[in-house]
Amino acid sequence: MDIFLPEYAGVCVGVKRAIKMAHKTAEEATGPVFILHEIVHNTHVVKDLSERGVKSVDEVKEVDKGTLIISAHGVAPEVIADARSRNLEVIDTTCPLVWKIHRIVKALAEKNYTIFLLGERNHDEVMGVQGVAKDHIHIFHKKEEIAHLPQTDGPVALVSQTTQSIKYFDEILDMLLERYPQLEIHNTICDATEKRQTSALAIAGDMDVMITVGSMSSANSRRLQEVSAGLCRASYLVDSANEVSDSWFKGGERVGVTAGASTPEWLIEGVIEKLMEISRAKGFEPSVTRNESSEEEFIETH
Repeated sequence: MDIFLPEYAGVCVGVKRAIKMAHKTAEEATGPVFILHEIVHNTHVVKDLSERGVKSVDEVKEVDKGTLIISAHGVAPEVIADARSRNLEVIDTTCPLVWKIHRIVKALAEKNYTIFLLGERNHDEVMGVQGVAKDHIHIFHKKEEIAHLPQTDGPVALVSQTTQSIKYFDEILDMLLERYPQLEIHNTICDATEKRQTSALAIAGDMDVMITVGSMSSANSRRLQEVSAGLCRASYLVDSANEVSDSWFKGGERVGVTAGASTPEWLIEGVIEKLMEISRAKGFEPSVTRNESSEEEFIETH
């Protein structure tokens, strides 16, 4: 079995930043520590925080004292205001690129734009962005929903959930421009998402099997699996090495391994080790080719 890793895969700078802040808070806080929802959408990272004593809550009102961590996905401004009004210590780990969308949306709303937000309606990031300008934002995700967006001759703009597929964004953009020729375009798909999708596509067509390591709750991991499946039919999303099945292999395959931006490196290495075990068990000596780049993603909020 020949195992290949793309240039970019796994945990991004924004996620590293959020996890580091959460760990520091868990270590240094003198009172109880809570997190609103999940720090990032990865079951193993969430479990680790829980073991460090950080309790997950769904609403601010569940916390009456202590410290509240805001996840990397961000929240509506009113949520932070509510937490502070309850005298909670707020640690905001929102990714700077999500904050950038908040600022774009706020500026557009102040100019009375109709704003179309391409994203999953119930995703934490999307709900946070919506909260910045509720009266101006229209959320949609499926192509057929475009026909139900409000028709207007006034100013309109498009923004995107940071973890959307690049290809899908471009397809949506073409459809919107037919209906709204005045559309102002803000491609807010983050650099890490774009790099991971592009890198996966660069190898997927040459693979017999593609494996994306990431939790099902992770939008960017699901997108990676979807774009990989476009070029490699045998494409799987696994939460960890435990979900890799030896029935997927005969032993001599070329296997690509990528991972979402919320997936820690140790999970990727676990999958590689499992693949090597499977290969040897089937009588093939495995090889691993790493094309990884040392990555310092640009997350400035310019």
